[in-house]
Amino acid sequence: MPEENDTPLTEEELALAREGEALISAATADVHAPQSLREAIERDRQRATVRARAPFWRRHRWGVVAAGTAAAALAAVAIALETGGDNGDPSLDKVYAAAQLNPTSAAPAVAGGEPPVLDANVGALEFPDWREKFGWKAVGRRESDLEGRRVTTVFYRNAEGARLGYAVVAGDALGGNPAGRPVEHKGKTYDVARGDERTIVTWTQQGHTCAIVAPSEVPQSTLVDLAASRNV
Repeated sequence: MPEENDTPLTEEELALAREGEALISAATADVHAPQSLREAIERDRQRATVRARAPFWRRHRWGVVAAGTAAAALAAVAIALETGGDNGDPSLDKVYAAAQLNPTSAAPAVAGGEPPVLDANVGALEFPDWREKFGWKAVGRRESDLEGRRVTTVFYRNAEGARLGYAVVAGDALGGNPAGRPVEHKGKTYDVARGDERTIVTWTQQGHTCAIVAPSEVPQSTLVDLAASRNV
């Protein structure tokens, strides 16, 4: 008979562990965080790998600590994103990371029109109102300053509770190779990268770099449809 210390992880504990590891992984993205922060995050990642072998009471304690560590790591990434550091344009990785952070202000108001838009824009590019046609409601907004380039992200949520970030970079389109592979849709090209946790769609619209970052359970075709909805 197995001892109490060998009790398997519960579904809740496994979910928490996966969430913590995902946030820690996101925090180690190319955002030029201080080396000391990167080393601290890596130490937490290594602790996570041995959690399943720990006694039950230690696993429970780790779950509480991991949630705080992951939140702190994400907050540190937010600081690194906002302060920038290198000369020149921000990397696409930084734009993707910004689209996964939390909103800092309320969702833009609905502005109407046909097709409907929100009261938010980057230059002439207006953010769409996807409620009626696609079932995605705007739930928040974030303004990021990445190395002198303004990035506006509007966050949307669907009826199932999935949240995506739609980020638009002010100024000319960024250089560099977008994540993923090119997908042609209605005469336009969208670069799509699908991972275990997130799917990223990158494209250029009205001269601006745009990106949608969503949970991987949202179908790729849905995200490409969203991206193409105003890209005419």
